[in-house]
Amino acid sequence: MGFIDTHAHLFFPDYEADLDAVMDRFKTSGIEALVNVGTDAHTSALALDLARRYDFIYASAGIHPHDAGKADPAAMREIEALLADPRMVAIGEVGLDFFRDHSPRETQERVFLEFLELHQKTEKPLILHCRDAYEEMIRLLKSRADSYRGVIHCFSSDKAVMLRLLDLGFYISFAGPLTYKKNDVLREACAACPPDRLLLETDAPFLPPQTMRGKRNEPGFLIETARTAAELHRVSLERLGEMTSANARKVFSL
Repeated sequence: MGFIDTHAHLFFPDYEADLDAVMDRFKTSGIEALVNVGTDAHTSALALDLARRYDFIYASAGIHPHDAGKADPAAMREIEALLADPRMVAIGEVGLDFFRDHSPRETQERVFLEFLELHQKTEKPLILHCRDAYEEMIRLLKSRADSYRGVIHCFSSDKAVMLRLLDLGFYISFAGPLTYKKNDVLREACAACPPDRLLLETDAPFLPPQTMRGKRNEPGFLIETARTAAELHRVSLERLGEMTSANARKVFSL
């Protein structure tokens, strides 16, 4: 089937006891590759370590907006150094999160702009986290460029916002919430997403799909989200796998 999970965090402690079994399950479920996404300098290094151990795993380096306060010059230098490795395929996850405000909003915005500069310098695609901050994110993006190469990870807004992000060049990635019973607005957005900009992810260990809610998420669970996306796009599961995997290879240069 050949799906690519474009966003997971396999370095988290949730997988310490059974990582090899998780790997076996996702390979046999039809997931052919995965992007292991860092959330700060330390976990970005861990993500790279796993990418060096498994040829079907790639890595990204970034600082999650929750941890924007950690983005001092030393941490930014470490992130930039990690990005030089060929197994590092993106900058992320980075962005804005005004839902929990674990870091001051002004700090998040300053650090986000620093990562936009790093994106321009390295030409690595962006993996963007955004929660309750889409207007602010679009404003900052437009302040620096008219077009970007990157992914809106775990998209959680509506069709109108998605269209504005598509206009900026982004791919749109959908995760387990696409399958949640009351998420009709998200399903409407997914159905309207151009097939050549559509991506899938798990965000494992978070956000398991509907039938797995309450459990630890893992890459093999991607197939449930893929089935929903295939129904929305009125294509077979196999065709959806071909489409989304081609998109992932293109944006991440896999």
